[in-house]
Amino acid sequence: MRAFWWSWLVVFSTAIMVTLCAAQDTSPVAGNEASQPFTRTVAPDPSLPPVSMLVRLLSMTPEQEQKVRQLFAAHNQRYGEVMQQNLPPKERQEKLRELRRNLQKGLEGVLTPQQLQKLRNLQPEAMLVDRLTVALRLTQEQSEQLLEVLREQSAGIRAIEKEAEEKKWGEQQRKEKLAELRKQIDEKVKKILTPEQQQKLKQILQGEGTPAQIPSGNQQPPAP
Repeated sequence: MRAFWWSWLVVFSTAIMVTLCAAQDTSPVAGNEASQPFTRTVAPDPSLPPVSMLVRLLSMTPEQEQKVRQLFAAHNQRYGEVMQQNLPPKERQEKLRELRRNLQKGLEGVLTPQQLQKLRNLQPEAMLVDRLTVALRLTQEQSEQLLEVLREQSAGIRAIEKEAEEKKWGEQQRKEKLAELRKQIDEKVKKILTPEQQQKLKQILQGEGTPAQIPSGNQQPPAP
């Protein structure tokens, strides 16, 4: 199976993508007050999507959500332990690959075959739009338009990187092309969002709020 976790953010280069997609959901499971809250470790695996996102996209039951949160919490704890060890790069990478294989096996024991298939088919653009839909309270039409724009950006980035390699561009020329693409995408995003949504997004990027703090309103990822 394709690995799902460790490259799902690689496609995105703008601050919007890094800021929103890196946020991890750490809230305790609803209706499970007796259990210990799930807290973020010192060094969580940054490649894991937020559980709250997967709950929505995969239509998890409360029992599945609790088990997935436990799997993520245990994985992050072990991930932090590995990262704190003074290991040669090759050995560290092998340990991390083993951790992710174990996480995938754990998910296979929790999710249904249909959910696993949907997880394998999730695109990074779709996951980002899901976060933005919650953070900015997007309408369905806005979400669909934004998804189209983000897919356009992903294709644009890949095209630029390919051309840069084929034509042996210098780093400055490559950066200029990417900056030009980002400017075009920014203009299209502004046309989709309302002034209020644009302001909210600006606040998020300035660290004044994150999707995880907002009440819920509404390269291909590594798959288990």
